[in-house]
Amino acid sequence: MSTNSRWFSANPDKAWAEKFFLTFIPVFFVYNGVMQGMDWLDTNDFWHIVQNLGMWLPYCVFLPWWLRRNSGVPWHHSYWWKFNLYMFVFVFWVTYFHTEYFFDLLGLRYRHDDVSLYFDASLVGPDEATAAETFQKVPLGMYLNATAFFVVYHTAAVVGMRRVRNMTQGLAANGKRLAWAAIVLVSALFWAWAETWLYITQAASTTVWYEDLDAMLVWGSVIYSMYFVASFPSVYRLDETMSAARWTWSRTFLEATAAAMISMFLFDLWGHYVGRIY
Repeated sequence: MSTNSRWFSANPDKAWAEKFFLTFIPVFFVYNGVMQGMDWLDTNDFWHIVQNLGMWLPYCVFLPWWLRRNSGVPWHHSYWWKFNLYMFVFVFWVTYFHTEYFFDLLGLRYRHDDVSLYFDASLVGPDEATAAETFQKVPLGMYLNATAFFVVYHTAAVVGMRRVRNMTQGLAANGKRLAWAAIVLVSALFWAWAETWLYITQAASTTVWYEDLDAMLVWGSVIYSMYFVASFPSVYRLDETMSAARWTWSRTFLEATAAAMISMFLFDLWGHYVGRIY
């Protein structure tokens, strides 16, 4: 394949994982559709955690571990494993801290009447004394299903970004830099908008909603895209070429943490200079 036609990484281990995680996308949509259609989004603590863990762990971790057991690449060096590690670390930070910004700036609300296990920041976001009563607490299961969501977004985005980037290789150096910035920004805006449009449905409306959905789709997508402006290029670099050293677990952890910190700073700047969108 010529460079200009390449969708997948030149690193065969990463290319295999990208193709594999693309197969997760229809499974992910079916799983979410069943959960919403059966009204399973609000259940007790045990089943809340189990069903959200089931969205991510069996297909994204156990299955590639089994399929790649004879690949010649140890599991702890494999892209599929570091990608999952990156996603879990990134999701942990952005769920613990950034969801508070979603509550305060974007009008996000979670309602899980039968859930009692919550975990989020105490000094960031809404007043803790009234957060539960105003549906501004984060259930533990959100850390698990968000990892599955972000596996989908980052896999599809990186594959698409690479394809478009390879189409710009004939440009001058400054042109390639500008094109890359545009590719990242457009990809980030699309996936931020797409989650809201696809997930905030009538079936889920009693459990998760925005105070002003129209404002969220327009201005909220801009804020949400700040996650991906930081994380998409980072995941793109993860074991992208065979010539560079493979990322270690520690580098994967630090890169995910740095992306989360950068996006949190961008969120906070919006809070300083723009404020709530609803």
